[in-house]
Amino acid sequence: MALPAAIETDDIDTPLNLPPLPVGAVVAFVKEAATRDRVETEMALTGQAPIHIVAGGLSAAMHVTGWPTALGGLILDIDDSASPVADMAALVGSLSEDCVVIAIGQANDVSLFRDLTGTGVADYLVCPLADGALQKAFEKALAARSRDIELRGAKAALQAAAAGGMPARQPGAEDIPPLVVACTGTRGGVGTTTLAIALASMLGQARSREALILDLDLYCGSVMLALDLDATEALREALSVPARVDNMFVDQSVQRKSDLLCALGAEEALQVITPPEAGAIPKIVSIYKQRFRQIVLDVPRGDLLVQRQALEAASDFVVVCDLTLAGTRDAMRLLNLAADAAPHLRIHLVASGATDPRRAPIKLADLERSVKQKAVCQVAFDDKSVAAAINAGKPLNEATPRSAMIKSLRPLVEAMLSAVDHGAAPAGSGPFWSKLLKPKNKTAASTIGAGA
Repeated sequence: MALPAAIETDDIDTPLNLPPLPVGAVVAFVKEAATRDRVETEMALTGQAPIHIVAGGLSAAMHVTGWPTALGGLILDIDDSASPVADMAALVGSLSEDCVVIAIGQANDVSLFRDLTGTGVADYLVCPLADGALQKAFEKALAARSRDIELRGAKAALQAAAAGGMPARQPGAEDIPPLVVACTGTRGGVGTTTLAIALASMLGQARSREALILDLDLYCGSVMLALDLDATEALREALSVPARVDNMFVDQSVQRKSDLLCALGAEEALQVITPPEAGAIPKIVSIYKQRFRQIVLDVPRGDLLVQRQALEAASDFVVVCDLTLAGTRDAMRLLNLAADAAPHLRIHLVASGATDPRRAPIKLADLERSVKQKAVCQVAFDDKSVAAAINAGKPLNEATPRSAMIKSLRPLVEAMLSAVDHGAAPAGSGPFWSKLLKPKNKTAASTIGAGA
């Protein structure tokens, strides 16, 4: 994606709108033309991200109306600010946590350097910039950001180990096999998105690894809305041009909900439909799973092209079916599609729905007999827990960790882990108190109560 030419701005009191920028782009606010040329040259040498330059300093940056959520870096000339430390602190607070910020200026002052780095700035460079100084500083800041991400993951793993009695694992090491789970509902409103979000979070906690949920409904998906996160254009860009997806794109594209859960979704305009490139979903999933050892795909039930690609990329397929004749019919059709598109899949049938199963038209045994597949679990009907999770913008297992719904989902998580984590402890071998939280009858629970 070609970036627009540098913006010329002298009126620092006018609100400034940045043009659309690709994921991971770097923006530089520099007043002097010679310094702008130096910044552009050295950032090109890093080969990390495209650079967009604004002919203005920190004061102009303070008037930007909305910063891109996936901004990779920001270079700021602070000389035009009367209070550079205070202005920088306010600006850094409005940026993404993973955005690298580097300040430049004329003052050679150690106290200023310390004050600026205390606000979250990665480095402060004195002008005129020495050859290679900016390139070195930016690459050093990127390495520090990667270490910070790893440390956050390690902290989360230790906390999860202390809370759940599991041995801590070091994040980043590919010592466990990846899990890619495609989730599809047979009908609208059976709670597929609610289940997929909870499943991603539970898998991340169980394996002490970051989990990622990808909402493959680019137009009407609700994962980002349910988690109170910002939808971006990154997923559409990845599906349109998979070759653009690299490690930096992965880092910048995802939105972090917690230490062990990230999400990626879009809200594209309905006027223009852009189908994914052939084989795009398997390609980008193969790159994302180098970092995320468990990925959950929330697959729209009405897009056959996306469905087939998602199944090809997945290791497990969760079919969420309500107890109706239409749901049973579509479950059979989805299972036939899976057998044709991806015979390698491990199939997990989950009974769910928007109403109490006691009033459902058919019984669980009828569903299992019709589709010739045993249900791994029947998700408890608990509309109050669903409402609590939606209002909190959290996964079910974080908003209501002791709810009947979470208890009824545990057999699904255990079935997936037992297939790949051969060293995992079998169900029932944990601490004695964990047995008190397990449902006495797996099929006694009823169905989920929120539409996805």
